[in-house]
Amino acid sequence: MRASVLLAVFMMFQCVNGRCADPSALFPNLARLDLKDARVRVWYPKAMAHALTSPPAYLKEYDKAGVYAAEPLVLELGHGLPKLAIACDSGPSNDPSCRLLTNFEDPASGIFESAGNDFVFLPSAEIYVFGDTDQLYDHRRLFRFDGTRFKEVAQPFRYVGIEGKTKAPLALTGVRGGGTNATLVTLARDTPIAILLNVAGEDDENGQNAEYLVKTREGLVGWAHIPVQPDGTTIVEGFRFAGD
Repeated sequence: MRASVLLAVFMMFQCVNGRCADPSALFPNLARLDLKDARVRVWYPKAMAHALTSPPAYLKEYDKAGVYAAEPLVLELGHGLPKLAIACDSGPSNDPSCRLLTNFEDPASGIFESAGNDFVFLPSAEIYVFGDTDQLYDHRRLFRFDGTRFKEVAQPFRYVGIEGKTKAPLALTGVRGGGTNATLVTLARDTPIAILLNVAGEDDENGQNAEYLVKTREGLVGWAHIPVQPDGTTIVEGFRFAGD
């Protein structure tokens, strides 16, 4: 098993109710930079980075649009990669993201881009991204360079780790997407549950999949269909869309 996979498993158990521990504890050898106006935190190998002393001209266009943007660092990670500038912004509707630019003056020259709040750039040239903006929970993501761009590593499931209570009866099935014939039990209103996993790779146009693996406090595990309502809420108290 690759070290990055072991690290992903370790991080899963560092999360409490869908929120991960401070990546500073997970990556103690990395430096941290807070871009507070953009609501972004960046971790990076200090020996492989230096400050970009002259802000690129394009940042003024972000300012005019009312978007906080910064291009604070240049990374030299090796592994056949060119020098890359880290560029982050708050987004037009408070949806922060970061990119890696090959041309420091051109925001369109990115070979990595992702929404998120916490970005971890490793000496191995792998990138971890955390954040629940415009999602129901923190999508913990891993990116690797494929020779052209950084692409997200596909996962069979995404870890959720959120606890709540049902606001209406909820059926648990033994088969994902199963009908009434596959029902294990129907949970009553106000039943405490833990949402463990979400199916990945079958997202709809909004980046969501309503199939979740759920555990009751008695230890019963089954699949539940938990769609998002038009107002951003779900059938589970405390499990709602974080965005506009």
